[in-house]
Amino acid sequence: MPIVKTHHRLLVESRVKEGFHGSDINTVVSDITFDILKDSPGLVADVASGIIDKSMLETAIVKDMDRHKYHYGIYRDELISKVFDFMFGYGELQRYIEDEDITDIDGTKYNEFVVKRNGIRIRIPVSFGNEKIFDTYCKLIAVRNRGILNENDSHCRVTDESRRLRINVSIKPRNIAGPAISIRKHRKCSYSMNDLVNLGMIDTELASLLRRLALSNASILFCGKGAAGKTTLLRAFINILPEMERVLIVESDAEIFPDKPYCIEQRVKKQNEGGRPVTLRDLVRDGLTMSLDTYCVGEITGDEAWEFVKGAYTGHKALATTHSESAEDAFGRLLTLSKGAGIGESEKVIKEMMAKSIDYIFYLKDFKVSDVLKVDKYRENADTFEYTEVYRKNR
Repeated sequence: MPIVKTHHRLLVESRVKEGFHGSDINTVVSDITFDILKDSPGLVADVASGIIDKSMLETAIVKDMDRHKYHYGIYRDELISKVFDFMFGYGELQRYIEDEDITDIDGTKYNEFVVKRNGIRIRIPVSFGNEKIFDTYCKLIAVRNRGILNENDSHCRVTDESRRLRINVSIKPRNIAGPAISIRKHRKCSYSMNDLVNLGMIDTELASLLRRLALSNASILFCGKGAAGKTTLLRAFINILPEMERVLIVESDAEIFPDKPYCIEQRVKKQNEGGRPVTLRDLVRDGLTMSLDTYCVGEITGDEAWEFVKGAYTGHKALATTHSESAEDAFGRLLTLSKGAGIGESEKVIKEMMAKSIDYIFYLKDFKVSDVLKVDKYRENADTFEYTEVYRKNR
């Protein structure tokens, strides 16, 4: 095939004769991907989902190559292969995606990345070459996982369920300095209770308590700051529930991935997915019409808190995670979110319901259980909750 300089002026003739540097090829691959995302974003999403054959995408790649005369002395098939690798792999981040000991990957600029391994953040030597390539990469990750990311919708949260990833991406104009990406990883091989003991998240005393609670009808709220280990502990707890216990798990994005049989997993349907959106509150409310033993809200962040409280008040075993500053603050957080549902009940009624329906609060900090409270009752005259401290680390 002839070698032709393109209007992108990516190469000079001397480089053509010598062969192409990786950065040049990366720019070409990024440009082809950018064009396809601009013209046919649904095509990439459909191929990623297996709805249509990848040959249709290959045809689009070839057309873009011909339109811009991307013939660099590199075999056409090789260039097509590089585009597919860029579109459906994780490129510079792939090795970190595959590392089971890494829980978080964060990029704040095209050449500024850290990972969290065993709760500790460390810098990693990753660079996408320039901001444009990184911008295309972020848009690609969003689109192929059924998200939207462009100048009008400049933030997106998606899930790569096949790799158990929750991904937040944002670009300009929301971001001032350029694209950013945050990837939360969930292990393909879930931690067992024994694993969590060995990792120091819980001790043998807590492991015994959790096993007893799994056999009871107790409702539990796991709380703490972001990345404290709430979902990890909740997943391990679900996996030790009795085998025949029927569990509904509802989430905004799939993160729990239970190994226990007889679990129904549901997630919200977002506005951009077509048809009537389904909220987390809808899923929690509808779950009460099923023949369930337990229902679980992966993460309470909004007015679904009220449905959770009502569901737990019916006598179902209820499990959830939420953000809070301490174990004692968890009910305050739940109350605030419940009031966002526009309910008519007074605060005291809601507090009474919470005290009667939620039995234990586990608070996690830095991937360790710090406090466990048993909820005793709500004292209306004093407007306070009464707890029994079951566990405090280093007490």
